[in-house]
Amino acid sequence: MTIIEEKYNWARTNFAPNEKPDTIVIHHALAPSCTAQDIHRWHLERGWMGIAYHYFIRKSGVIYRGRQEHHRGGSLLGDENINVISICLEGCYTDYGALTEKVAPETQIIALHELCDDISSRYKIVAIKRHGDYPSAVDKDCPGKYFPWDRFISERGIGMVSEAWKDKAVEFVRKFQRETGLAEDGKAGNDTNAKLDEILKKLKEQPKSDAQAIKKAWNDFLNAIK
Repeated sequence: MTIIEEKYNWARTNFAPNEKPDTIVIHHALAPSCTAQDIHRWHLERGWMGIAYHYFIRKSGVIYRGRQEHHRGGSLLGDENINVISICLEGCYTDYGALTEKVAPETQIIALHELCDDISSRYKIVAIKRHGDYPSAVDKDCPGKYFPWDRFISERGIGMVSEAWKDKAVEFVRKFQRETGLAEDGKAGNDTNAKLDEILKKLKEQPKSDAQAIKKAWNDFLNAIK
């Protein structure tokens, strides 16, 4: 696999560190034909530092570097970018007027697999997500409803979660939020994850007598929502 190194004129170079990448996020450019430099220019015009993605894959399968992996990306919102490596695909794989494309080239999908394999060989990647999976992109289907996401995930050996289990997970989160005084939106966002971390930390760090009481309360909660 070859990665084309691009030279970019960055608006600023004070990148935050991307210390422990554990997630890959896939986007599409919403443009049927563009280059890494086009992406860079568009992002500069938005007032950003420059190209927000770490990699850009053309339909031909050629891979270009965007930001360095050890620099935090900017393709998501705020803290969503922490420990994420972002990949953008040339193309417009959703309904977008005359720009709509309903087929992603095999060359591009193969290159995406190769790049994900390469990244996973160097980091402990625990998830591969779509841009549209994030709370800040609830109104987007990026990388597009015509990108063969289910097939791509299946080819990577990642099991698909059934709709029934998705519903159970959302209900679990809602009940957890309700019981802990959080805003009840069914999304495992920063506040919900922080509250869960707080509870798990107490289980580990409290004196034995207190820990047993906390553990019992936690188990009672889990049993109550089954």
